[in-house]
Amino acid sequence: MAWENLLKKGIDIFSEEHHLTHQLNFSLKSPINPFPTFYFIFNCETSEIAYISPELIEVLGYKEEEFTIQLLLDYIHPEDHSIFIQHETKALEFCKQLSPELQDKYCVMHDFRIKTKSETYVWIQQQAYACEVKNGILKKTLVIHSNITNLNHYDKYKLHFIGLNGYPSYYNVQDSCTTYTQKEKEILNLMVQGLSSDAISKKLNKSIHTIRNHRKSILKKSGCENVQELLVNAARMGWV
Repeated sequence: MAWENLLKKGIDIFSEEHHLTHQLNFSLKSPINPFPTFYFIFNCETSEIAYISPELIEVLGYKEEEFTIQLLLDYIHPEDHSIFIQHETKALEFCKQLSPELQDKYCVMHDFRIKTKSETYVWIQQQAYACEVKNGILKKTLVIHSNITNLNHYDKYKLHFIGLNGYPSYYNVQDSCTTYTQKEKEILNLMVQGLSSDAISKKLNKSIHTIRNHRKSILKKSGCENVQELLVNAARMGWV
C-alpha cells in the first residue's frame, strides 16, 4: 500500500499541465556512468599494460603512451602506497588458492589515491577481473579505474573479493593482510593512543627492550616506511 501511495504521489506531481508544455526528445547513445572511468588490460606474464582505453586522458589527464605500471606505482599517494601493496599481495594470495575453474569467477576491488597530470590527487576505485585464463593459469586481467572522489562518505581503504554469477563474496578482508600477535595488537593500540615506548613499558610491566623489539616487529609486518605511516594506517584500516 505504501508503494502504491508513493507511485500515486509521483503521478500527481509529474502529471501537472505545466510539465507537459514541452516535448522531451531523448535518446541514450551510450550507457550512463556517474563516475569517470577508464580500463586497461594487464599482462600477468610480462607485468606490462597491453591496452589502455582512450578515456584515460579524461580521468587522469595522461596520454596512453605515458601510463605504465611504474607510473601507477610511483604516483599512488605516499600514505596509500603500503596499503596498495598489501591489498595487491592479498589479492595474489587469494587468486593463487582458487581452483582453475574459479579463476575468472571473482572481481578484486579496492581503493587508493593517485596523482593526476594536473598534480592533484583523486580517489580511484580499482576493479580487476580475469579476462584470459589458460590451463588454469591467469594470463591477463581487465582492470577498471573509476574516479570516486565525489563519494565523500564512501568507506574507503577496503578490500573486497566479489563473487560473480552467484559465487560467494568476501567483503572488507584487508584486516587479515597484517597478522599481528595479541601482544603486538595491544602494543599497537597503545602506540595509536600516543604512548611512548617507555610509557608502554611501564603500563605493561615489560622491559623497554621487549617493547622496542615488538615495535620493530609491528613496523616490519605493516610494510610501512616509518612509525607515523604505521599509526595512520592502523587507524584507517582497523588494525587495532
